[in-house]
Parts: sequence; structure tokens; C-alpha cells
Amino acid sequence: MDVNKTHATAPVGSHGSKQEHRRDPEGHKQEDDSVAGAESTPVRPEAFAIDGLLAEDMDPKVRLALENLAGQIEPLRAEVELARGRETHFRELSEKHSFLPLSGRREFLRELAHILSHMEGLNAPALVVLHLVNGDDIRRRLGRSALDGALVHVAEIIESSLHPIDVAGNLGGNDFCLVFLAGDMELARNRVQGLVDTITSQPFLSQSGAIPLHVATGVAILEGQMTPQDALKFADLDLLRSFVAAQPPEEAGS
Repeated sequence: MDVNKTHATAPVGSHGSKQEHRRDPEGHKQEDDSVAGAESTPVRPEAFAIDGLLAEDMDPKVRLALENLAGQIEPLRAEVELARGRETHFRELSEKHSFLPLSGRREFLRELAHILSHMEGLNAPALVVLHLVNGDDIRRRLGRSALDGALVHVAEIIESSLHPIDVAGNLGGNDFCLVFLAGDMELARNRVQGLVDTITSQPFLSQSGAIPLHVATGVAILEGQMTPQDALKFADLDLLRSFVAAQPPEEAGS
């Protein structure tokens, strides 16, 4: 060996590094191919899982039965949604009056029950029952459409008099009702009288001419221990006491 001859000395491990470097492109290519293959593999619609078991691994008869069951479920789901929609529609119809711009009896009583159960801190709410005294007379003389028009006229006056926190509705027929914060009976009667004056000063204009409207009212101050039925009973008793005074002169004298 010629010790004076110069030989190139490779660093330790350099040969292995070159081999590893040569393998890297191939390794990256394989990795890229596997990723691309995973992304390009379509998901078969039948590859759903039940309790971790793919449908493609199931017995064909079991899979067919499940597919048939799934086909039967969709129409049932549509029928359930339709039934829910009809239920909501009929519930809204039961809460609203059929032609008056006020709540129906059921919705009003629900609101009244809510007020009675949350009266703490409120300023003595009052319940008012307002009866269109000559409503039946209008019905007998001018027909159903005239009475309906008169009721709508009264309902619109009541609605226009409401404060944001007031509640109003129709109990059925010629009876209206409303709840408002009064403070005491005197203040409640003063406000009710203002409403009565407004109604009587605005006759209903029918095809037969102007029809004066006569109303009677009953007032009850609400208390926490009352039920909605109790409150209506007390207001109705007060209405009966004022009924005769509110009748038209020709009916009062008959």
C-alpha cells in the first residue's frame, strides 16, 4: 500500500444516506399513490354500517330486507310530518276566532290562566266581560251577516283600545272579554266606561244604515287564588247587575 497516495475518504454513513436518499422519491411516490387511490375510491351507496357491520359484508337476504325496510320508512316519515303539520294547523284554528280579529275562547282562557299564575308584583289586573246587548236583535231583524259585521266592528274597537300588555278575546257569540292592569275597581270601571263610550259613539254602518250598538259590561279584579272559571263567574255576575241599565229603551220598557 502506498501510504503517500491520497484517497478520498467518505464520511461515516454517507453511503447509507445516499441509499436512503435514493429510496425517498420512490417512498413519496408510493405514499402519493396510496392517498390518491383513497381519494379516488368511490363510496358505494350500499356501504352503510349497522352496529359496525358493513352492509356489503351482510348476507344478501338480510341486506335486501333492510333495503326494503328503508323504503317503507320514508313514506311513513312523510306521513308523520304531514300529520304534525295538520295538528299545528288545527291547533291554531282552535286558538283563533273564525272571523274576528281577536283570540278565541280557548286561547283567551289560556292567557287568563297564565296571568293568574304570574300575578306576583302586578298592579291588580282586571277582567272585563263585554256583551253586545242588541246583538240578537240585529240578528233577528237584519240577518246573520249584519250581526257578524257588528261583532267585527266591536272587536276592532276593542283591539284599537288595547295597550301592549292587554289581552282580549271572544268568549263566543256576543260576549267579549279583556284583561288589563287596573290598580283597583274604580280605575278599572273608568277605563271600561271609556271603552263603552267609544263603542256607543261609533254605530255600525250596515247596508240598512247606521245601527247603534248597546253594550253591557262586568268587571272583576283578579286575585292570585282565582281560577279562570272563578274570574269569569265574578265578572259575569257584575255584568248581570248592569245588564238592565244597558238595554235599549224599547227593550227595557217591554
